[in-house]
Amino acid sequence: MMLFHYPFMLPALCVCLILAGIHTYFGYHIVERGVIFVDLSLSQIAALGASVAILLGWGENSPFLNFCMSLAFTLGGAVLFAFLRKSQNTAPMEALIGITYAGAIALSLLVLEKSATGTEHIKDMLVGTILTVPWKDVFQLGIIVLIVGIIHWISRKRLFLVSHNPEKAAKEKLKLWWWDMVFYATFGIVVTSSVKIAGVLLVFSLLIIPAVTALVSVTGTVKRVIFGWVFGIIGCTLGLEVSLRGDFAAGPSIIATLLALLLGCAVIVKIA
Repeated sequence: MMLFHYPFMLPALCVCLILAGIHTYFGYHIVERGVIFVDLSLSQIAALGASVAILLGWGENSPFLNFCMSLAFTLGGAVLFAFLRKSQNTAPMEALIGITYAGAIALSLLVLEKSATGTEHIKDMLVGTILTVPWKDVFQLGIIVLIVGIIHWISRKRLFLVSHNPEKAAKEKLKLWWWDMVFYATFGIVVTSSVKIAGVLLVFSLLIIPAVTALVSVTGTVKRVIFGWVFGIIGCTLGLEVSLRGDFAAGPSIIATLLALLLGCAVIVKIA
């Protein structure tokens, strides 16, 4: 593969492998919870925070302040989604998440209109800058994902129970709002770290496409998570190869490859 002959592609490949691993896991939870667009919404909230930071002058010259502002917005969204479960009897969760997404993207566009480089930031917000990511950001992302992974490993039984069967979790005296908060807060931290590198669209695709493909292809929690990881890794690697060979943008190339693999798996499952 040409991909491995160009050193500048290796950080992008490492980022994709990290994102594919953690987002496939979160994607399984998201699909089980039936809140498909929560990632898209949280990603956009993170982008809104970054947009506000840019307007305040905390752009490329103040990456830490930019990250903190984005994280603050995302954690605010996480708290909101954790408590929206109580509103499901009045309005569907997905509808409330969709409204949040629409509001976040509208506010992001309004904020960036006041920025001198608004158009460029809008593009970066959607498709990211994955091909120019430095190794420093790769290591930072890896550390964040490792810490989140440890938290979820320690809490895995409770988190899976809340995702699979919230009624049973409530009967076992688990505080649903607390475990929702743990889930959405850690998810928000990962999303905040991912969006600035990969963009809203790729982050959403890595969350949903591998998880959905795993659901239609295999049975069992462990098999589905492993299948999703392998699927995401293959899709990202081939997508970067397509990007390199065709001189296409990396994010859209990976998304298109993931979609092609999803269609291929769907056909194989139907034939089988």
